[in-house]
Amino acid sequence: MKTFFEWTPPRRALLPVLERVKQAYLLWNILLSHTPKYSRQTLGLKIDSLLLETLEWAFRASYLPPSQKTSAVITAITKLDLAKFFLQVGWEGGMLDDKQYARVSEPLVEASKMLVGWKEYLEKKTPPR
Repeated sequence: MKTFFEWTPPRRALLPVLERVKQAYLLWNILLSHTPKYSRQTLGLKIDSLLLETLEWAFRASYLPPSQKTSAVITAITKLDLAKFFLQVGWEGGMLDDKQYARVSEPLVEASKMLVGWKEYLEKKTPPR
């Protein structure tokens, strides 16, 4: 029998888009701790906040009723696009090197495609009023 400290809660399967954003966020979190303090406390925190908001809105969308899903997915897309934009600004400003930028951008681009596909599916499935 396992003791309390050996017990691990069962892992809940996330939507693939949430997995991609989570993967990018966890990588970003590591990279953020190695950036200069002035970048970390300005642009770094902005990117961090937008990635967390993207996760939040995509997660919310997965639980909302069909009539509200599209709006939440659009918000998640907007937050993710802003995060990618500010990430590019950080890369161009020397906050990240080419390899770091490529590693964190890859799952974000994938997540972006998934979110847009989700939005298109919802729009076809739920015609406008």
